[in-house]
Amino acid sequence: MEAMKKMTTRAIVNIGQLVTGDIYQPLSKATAIWIEDGIIKAVGKEGDFPLGSADMVIDVQGMTVCPGLIDAHVHNTLDDYAPQQREIGWMENALLVGVTTIISEGEQGPGFPRFFDDAIGSKATAILAKRVFDRFRPAGALKMHGGALVLVNGLTRDDFKEMAEAGVWLVAEIGGGGLYRPEDIGPMLKWAKEFDFFVSMHFGARSIPGSSTVSAAEILALGEDMIDKIAHANGGSTAAPWDMTLEIIEQTNIPLEMIHNGNHKMMHRIVRTLKERDELHRLVLGTDCPTGQGAIPNAIMRTAVFISAIDDIPAAQALAMATGNTARIYGLNTGFIQVGREADILAIDYPPGSVGTNALEAMENGDTVGVSMVMVDGNIVSVKGRDGRPTARNIKVNGKELGISNINDYLFGPPNPGFNVYEATFFGDGKPPRVPGRVPRKRA
Repeated sequence: MEAMKKMTTRAIVNIGQLVTGDIYQPLSKATAIWIEDGIIKAVGKEGDFPLGSADMVIDVQGMTVCPGLIDAHVHNTLDDYAPQQREIGWMENALLVGVTTIISEGEQGPGFPRFFDDAIGSKATAILAKRVFDRFRPAGALKMHGGALVLVNGLTRDDFKEMAEAGVWLVAEIGGGGLYRPEDIGPMLKWAKEFDFFVSMHFGARSIPGSSTVSAAEILALGEDMIDKIAHANGGSTAAPWDMTLEIIEQTNIPLEMIHNGNHKMMHRIVRTLKERDELHRLVLGTDCPTGQGAIPNAIMRTAVFISAIDDIPAAQALAMATGNTARIYGLNTGFIQVGREADILAIDYPPGSVGTNALEAMENGDTVGVSMVMVDGNIVSVKGRDGRPTARNIKVNGKELGISNINDYLFGPPNPGFNVYEATFFGDGKPPRVPGRVPRKRA
């Protein structure tokens, strides 16, 4: 009989500020987290837990702890490669600075059937991408939700049923490629909803050849029951007129995505308006990378910093837009520091010299914070991103401080996080990682 596998236990202690991911209860007074087999089992105080029995005690030395960041908008290939930029490893770079989950808005690459009436190719691409990223974790850890279906002529109800049975659950931003007129896609969206697909809609001007201008009229004609998210509501990268954007804000409850590669003035107006309406729960963050505008590893964090500093949003709420808000609307079992959630967790800190005395104060003053620990499924996968912002403090693992001071590792490292370079526990049991979990979706 095969021996029973020993349960892995982690304790995160000495937390200075605990960001929950909940937009309306963004901070917790807890100072410790208990993790078993990659799942958060308890949140409380150090004295609540049997620290002596933990495989790993992670002392964050008063730093801020928050959920791993989620990028709600990328256009990936079937690997960690961006053909527009000729860049290899863009997802790995994002992971090393705190992005633990990425969501596709439609796979693209040379010859992909994204802009053609190729129902077979569109369906096959979605299924293949979903299956690829079920088995492939970029850098050995990042959770990539691939397989976003582009709506084209010829798709049938049986196609949606087949894709759902294969695990596909995303519809790529409608209007970014393929069909977009309500009369063309109405029946497909009914099938998508029947099989619990998440539906995203492009908004604003055409972005690339093959994309379409989508106005408020198309969105309102479809109705908010059919659309789960307005992609790049602040422009991708050209924003829609303000009066049209205001129609969407005032006449629907659809979540609105702010992207780094969009119009920052429009982002400012949207965030301010939703703040006045007490509707910050509608905001989620994405990048629209890696397009011709670049692959920027810390774009999600920088967007959260921008919103916090420029729009006077408490930093913990800005971080919730990049974590819990996104997890809630997509139905992901991550994004919150809550019992039962996957233990995707960051330790972040103010950069040396900042006027802030912790990460949240630094963000509110406009300083990009550093990440001293990236944890995925309870495993430490990085303590320092390549040329990521420095932190005033480092974590300690079982009493040993882990950090990077060597200039070469600082700028060009760290080594592949799949290796046991810091004498902590990393991946490597030879088994495929579990598929990231989902929970029932609901709108606030």
